[in-house]
Amino acid sequence: MSRDHAWFNGLYDRHQRDVHAYCLRRAGNSDAQDVVAQIFAVAWRRRDDVPEGDRALPWLYGVARRVLSHRWRSDRRARRLAEKAGVLRDVPPPGPDAVVVGRSEHQRVREAVAQLRPNDREVLLLSAWEGLTHAQIGEALGCSHAAIDKRVVRAKARLAEKYEALSRSAGGKPRLQDLPASAQRGGGAV
Repeated sequence: MSRDHAWFNGLYDRHQRDVHAYCLRRAGNSDAQDVVAQIFAVAWRRRDDVPEGDRALPWLYGVARRVLSHRWRSDRRARRLAEKAGVLRDVPPPGPDAVVVGRSEHQRVREAVAQLRPNDREVLLLSAWEGLTHAQIGEALGCSHAAIDKRVVRAKARLAEKYEALSRSAGGKPRLQDLPASAQRGGGAV
């Protein structure tokens, strides 16, 4: 198959919405579109490396993860430099998308997820939010299916520990069953 403009347009049309949603959840509304553009620029430059069929989306998520990681490192460096220069400006209030996501009924779960190590958080989010299978997560992260199986089990256990600790500190009786069923089994929204 020729990897021409028609091929790229098809790839973009099939996967842009999922890649954009992935970026929105990780980078916020203000940066998501720019990150998506960078991801598809990489896909065009490396078009011979993009897998065919169902394997393309996990590959794009892997690219997204690296683009976002690079962006976050750059942002941290810029913030540190600005702090040293004493010119750090106030952070604008969250947009409406962040307010909607910030519903109180899932606050404790979100706090527990936020306390996870980045690698634990990523495997859970790829499974729960993006709906990827363990094999697809392995492809996105460059790991074997067996390694992802272990990482997901360990990440779920760490999530349960964080959630229970937050429940105790809030004065409630910590119970794993208080977690949404999707977070317990790895499907659905976290």
